[in-house]
Amino acid sequence: MPSLPSPVLRALEGLGENSGRTVVVTGPPLSGKSRLLDEVRVRLTERHARVIQLKGSFRTRSVPFGALDGLREPTGPVPDVGGSTIEPGDIDSMGIAVPAIGSVPFLPDHVPSARGSRSGRGRGGRLLGQPVRPRSANEGDPEGFWNQLLPEFLGPEAHPVAILIDDATLFDPDSREFIVWLSRRARYRPFLVVMALDTSNPGYVPWEEAFLSRGDVDWVRKSEPLPDPREAHRLKAVWDDLPSVTQLVAGFVALLGGAVGEVVLSRVTRLGFPQLAEALLPATGVGLIKISEGKVTIPHLPWVSLTGDLVPENSRKEMHLEIANALSALSPEPRLARRIEVAHHYLAWFPGPMALRNLLEAAELSLQLLAFDEAEDLLREALECVGAVPPNEREALQSELRLLHARSLFFSGRLAEGENEFRDGVAGALPAGVPADTLGEWLEPLIVALRAIGPRPSLMTLLSELAERAHDARAVDVEVLLQAVLAEFHAERREFEQARQESHRAALLGRRLPEGHLQAVALLAAGLARIEGDPQEQEMAARFLRASRVTLGRDRRWELDFVAEDLEAHLWEVRGDVRKGRQIRERSLNALQRQKLLPIELSHRLAIVEGLLDEGVTKGVSDSLDRARTIEETLHLLPPSPALLRFWVIEGRFLAIEGSMEAARDRWLAVIDEPAGLSLPRLKAEALVRLTLLEYSRKRPEEAAVFSERLAEPATLAALPMSWQVLVPDLAGVASRSEHGGARLPPPETLTRRREGERRERARR
Repeated sequence: MPSLPSPVLRALEGLGENSGRTVVVTGPPLSGKSRLLDEVRVRLTERHARVIQLKGSFRTRSVPFGALDGLREPTGPVPDVGGSTIEPGDIDSMGIAVPAIGSVPFLPDHVPSARGSRSGRGRGGRLLGQPVRPRSANEGDPEGFWNQLLPEFLGPEAHPVAILIDDATLFDPDSREFIVWLSRRARYRPFLVVMALDTSNPGYVPWEEAFLSRGDVDWVRKSEPLPDPREAHRLKAVWDDLPSVTQLVAGFVALLGGAVGEVVLSRVTRLGFPQLAEALLPATGVGLIKISEGKVTIPHLPWVSLTGDLVPENSRKEMHLEIANALSALSPEPRLARRIEVAHHYLAWFPGPMALRNLLEAAELSLQLLAFDEAEDLLREALECVGAVPPNEREALQSELRLLHARSLFFSGRLAEGENEFRDGVAGALPAGVPADTLGEWLEPLIVALRAIGPRPSLMTLLSELAERAHDARAVDVEVLLQAVLAEFHAERREFEQARQESHRAALLGRRLPEGHLQAVALLAAGLARIEGDPQEQEMAARFLRASRVTLGRDRRWELDFVAEDLEAHLWEVRGDVRKGRQIRERSLNALQRQKLLPIELSHRLAIVEGLLDEGVTKGVSDSLDRARTIEETLHLLPPSPALLRFWVIEGRFLAIEGSMEAARDRWLAVIDEPAGLSLPRLKAEALVRLTLLEYSRKRPEEAAVFSERLAEPATLAALPMSWQVLVPDLAGVASRSEHGGARLPPPETLTRRREGERRERARR
């Protein structure tokens, strides 16, 4: 069981994929928030990250930018407005520590401690006995600090950067706004912000308002403080004086979470209401239990877990069984929260078949509701129950669970763990004698997930390895699926020769199979490898895609049919008929939303938005981009996901057209600065073109020349469409009509005439 919550593990893994996050840990005092930050710091140190620690303070919460002391090391005495100097850490006459920030470009040259110091008077001014918070004439510049950090993410000495914040509820408003601004850039670099918020402090509310609606912020909510040994000693003295029946009822209340209705408690304890009231009376007399409006609670939160621990282990397990049976009887059609509760009670009783069945039901429902973190937890617990399954069924069941667990890990943003489960699931099923068609059925739902993840080098290596294993085991069904994904990955990386080889192998294998959906998958692989080819290859791709869609529709393989439809729309767009491609995509959106196939919906939406921007239409684009952003955050996509990198390019175009040039620049820089193994050549080259146009349009020829030089590299230039390649030498002239790099790049007139002729010839044929 992982020692860190899923959002934290996702954030740490994202740093290795050149993308960061913001994690907010909330809870009451003494709930373990600082302990979690300490463990995160240890993990970051192992990754050779630069860690910056900040801590809110009662003494500096009225000082502008006073909480940002740790962003830079102190550089010496801080000059006071009155001409004197203040040593870092000095305490002024009001008892406020002067932050040792020093003169840095992203903060005021001197941070006043009170209004009196700004006016040249003594530093002892107070208003009604309280420190006066000054209105600073200077403003902190988070963009300047961000620009100072950027070099740390690049080059051979590149490393992640993390800001860990304890007691963030004691931040002054200026410091809070500074951090919120920085957190908006975290997705585009290996930059992590982790903060602890005390929910008992009113300063928690502004942070909640700033972060709650943002999909790029993960929350870890701790509901109760950690047990205190002194509390345990005190409770034990109270507990020993209670009658055994009262101990039993109090134990049930604790195991039910510390708050339960009288009806449920009566059913679990098998006591009538008069008997229940009599049993509870001694506990209410000593303050252990409180009864109000039909609700039985343990009012002191730390006592909930401590009370459960006082019940002997054997008795506690049987009580969990009683609770699980009672809750199942009282909720014949339970909602997800109740299903999870029942499953955990069965698991606490015995990690066997009953727990396994309930955990699987809850996990499948969680996947349907797109609660991937919850599904991952449930499937991990289900794998712990496999040992109770009969040996002749164990290996096959374990392989199926691992593949299901891999899907939840992929969409939880924990890609390395997902790859390990994927390998173990397939590698374990092949020698276990699982039929090839059965294993193929287990793998099919993973096709959409693998397409969303994209051509990670480690994943491509894994797919090749597993395809060889499937070939050796003569599992043709499995090999065809793996070869199809490999072909698409090579096509995404513009490695068309390798893509054709992989698709040819898939087609040869498909001939050995009965007519059905797997032959259609082989045709899909052959078609997608030829979409970017010459007109003859594109015509061949169109025939392959039409044939595959007929077979997939007949066999009711809707997920694969939607994949084929996505490729078909892309083919029309490549051939120049953008309107036809858009019609196909718009027609599918409602069905994709009903079936919750978010990766394919994301592909459709991005293509629609790109077409609108090419036509110079911005109406409705913002809403579509918001939906796309929601999807990519729900799926927790990381580079080199084609959808994620494409989203950054397209969102940058919209921002540039709307006049937000720095935000557009952030997104395009994130695409071009991806490491070679994670970058996608076509998107990287497009981002370079648009960055060059942006800098030329902003009258910054020196910066444009830097990007233009990178663009002139043969491999980068070859990744561009032919119509863009001929424009590269004259990007300075194109810049004036490019809407800061956001508009469609018009092809030269000669190329337009040639394409029109090709279109007419195809129509004539």
